Amino acid sequence: MEENALIIGSETVRKHLSVQDVIDTVEKTWKWYGEGRIIMPPKITTDMSSAGVDGWFNTMPCYIAPLNTAGMKIVGGFAGNHALGLPYIKASLVLISPETGLLRAVINGDWISDMRTGAQPAIMARLLAAKTDIITIIGAGQQGYTSLLCMSKVLDIKEVRICDISKKAIETFMSRFVDFPFKVVPFENRETACRGSDIIITATTANDTLVKDAWVDPGTLVMTMGSFRETDYDLIRNADLLAVDHPEQALHRGNFKELGESGELTIESFDIVVPYMLAGKSRQGRRKGTDRICAQLVGMGCLDVAVASLLYNRILESGDEVLKADMRK
Repeated sequence: MEENALIIGSETVRKHLSVQDVIDTVEKTWKWYGEGRIIMPPKITTDMSSAGVDGWFNTMPCYIAPLNTAGMKIVGGFAGNHALGLPYIKASLVLISPETGLLRAVINGDWISDMRTGAQPAIMARLLAAKTDIITIIGAGQQGYTSLLCMSKVLDIKEVRICDISKKAIETFMSRFVDFPFKVVPFENRETACRGSDIIITATTANDTLVKDAWVDPGTLVMTMGSFRETDYDLIRNADLLAVDHPEQALHRGNFKELGESGELTIESFDIVVPYMLAGKSRQGRRKGTDRICAQLVGMGCLDVAVASLLYNRILESGDEVLKADMRK
C-alpha cells in the first residue's frame, strides 16, 4: 500500500476552493454535528509564554462520519510573526485515514481558517437576522473582511458601517469592497454606528465594552467573534435570545465567558444552538421580528477539517500534480 501524503500550499487551496464552497461546507458540517455524526473532543490550548515563547496554539481533532475523514486543525497566535512579514494567526491542517491512520495530507490552513471564520456569521445571519439592510462591523481586520465577503454571498445588504481604532485598517477594508453592490461607510463613533443597525458584528482582539445594551435596537442581531468580552453585560442579560455555535466552548471563551465563569450563564441559558437548529433538534431560531438576539461564535475545528476533506478529494479528482511525501522514507 502506498503511503504518500499530499503537501498542499496556499495557491493550490485557492485554486480548488471557492468562498461559496466554504459556506456550503460549514452549513452542512454544522448540521452533521447537530445530528451527532461528528466526534470532536474539546480543543486543547498550548500557551508557551511560561517557557519564554510569546505564542500559543490550539489543537482541534475530529472525526467526520459523513466524509469518512479524520484530522486536526492546529492554529495559534505568534507574536514575532509581524516582524517577519507573517500574519499573527497561522493555521495548519492534517488529514488522516480513520481506518488506518495513514497520513493523507498536510495543508496550509490560513485561507480555509479565514473563510470558515467568515462563513459562520454569514450563515447565522441568514438564519437569525430579521433584516440585513444595515450591517455594522467593529474590527476592520481579516475576520471583519471575510465576514462581510461571505455575507455578501448570501445576504441582501444596502449599507455597511465599519469601525476600527486604526484609520489605516478602515481604509484597507474599504478598498477591498469598492465594486460591491452596497456602500461602505467609515464611523469613528461606535454608538452612532450601532444605532439603527440590523446586524452588529464584533471581530476584535479587545477585552472591553465595544457595544452597549442601550445602543442596540429591537430586532437587531449582535454577533461577537472575539476571544474575549466585546459587549457590556446588560446586552447579554437583556437579550431576548442567546445563540451559540458550540455551547460548551461558549462558556469558556469569548463574550459569554465571564458570565459563564461566574455561574450566571449555563448551557441551559442558550436558546439557540445553530447546529441543533439545522438538525431540527431545537427551537427554529427567531420568534418575532423585534427579538434582540445576542450570539457568540467561537469556531469549531471540524469545520476546517471538512473543508480540507473537500479540497483533498477535489485535488485527487482533478489529477493535478501536487507535492507528495513518501511516508515510508
